[in-house]
Amino acid sequence: MSESQTPNGAPEAPKIDPSKVANADAISSLGDDTIQKAQDSSGQKEAPDVVRSFKKRRGGKFNFVQPEKIPLPSGGRLYKRVTNDPDILNGYIYMYPMTVKEEEILSTSRFLKSGAATRMVIDNCIASDIEAKDILLFDSNYLLFYLRSISYGDAYKFKLKCNNNACEQEFEHTVHITQLQFEELPEDVEEPIKIPLPKTGYTVYTVLPRLFHSEEIYQRNIKKKKSTTDSDTRLVDNLLATITKIVSPEGEELKPGDWEEFLEAIPGMDRAELKEKTDYSTGVDSLEGVVCPYCATDYSGTIPIGTDFFRF
Repeated sequence: MSESQTPNGAPEAPKIDPSKVANADAISSLGDDTIQKAQDSSGQKEAPDVVRSFKKRRGGKFNFVQPEKIPLPSGGRLYKRVTNDPDILNGYIYMYPMTVKEEEILSTSRFLKSGAATRMVIDNCIASDIEAKDILLFDSNYLLFYLRSISYGDAYKFKLKCNNNACEQEFEHTVHITQLQFEELPEDVEEPIKIPLPKTGYTVYTVLPRLFHSEEIYQRNIKKKKSTTDSDTRLVDNLLATITKIVSPEGEELKPGDWEEFLEAIPGMDRAELKEKTDYSTGVDSLEGVVCPYCATDYSGTIPIGTDFFRF
């Protein structure tokens, strides 16, 4: 048995280096040693008076692993309407490592195309009291990386292609997932997000996208007739899925049936404002400090999540 495995053959939970986590200070301010508890391989237990009831894994009676405690980049502040789970509201979620069942979901093309795969995998692995459909997209990307780490090991090796047009050589690169930095959701973000538009004077109210919004957007797209002259409607589609109301300068609410036409008609200044106020990312998949071994060009881009992401 290797040092990186437990007696039952499952990979040990990797240790997080708190200095590598962009929001470590924010987590510490919650009064809980989350990082150490979640990743302490010495067997440290939580206080004996802490009693939790975890959801069982979906679709089976066998369970060979215990759930891991994972920090939420959002801090859990936007989940008050969907759960009373104290851990989630304090910025953590418990999740089981992945199994063969989740691998089968990720190899089913219809789930991947519809965006359902991410929701189904996370739903199967959640031990806390929340449904995957209600998980913020802001959190879900980080959770996928963390699931990969606790399920198949912390080191992830992949291929990159040099950005230099004169080189364009492929080379291998390895990241350690628990050393990736992530940004926390700004503390002043509250829902609904109120966005006054500087040019038209309208006010848009919206929420941050959840996993169920991704599937709504997919269904909206497949219902549209596509042609080679169609423009990119992703910004409009994303906004239509998350807007709760639009109010005119005179205080009148715009009918939902007019929202799409309104969004397509607003000037660039207003579109830029909408994008800025709704575009949040953890940055966990950003690659920094990578140099091409062939030409020494700095590589800029993101960590690819391909078919080998959820593999040893």
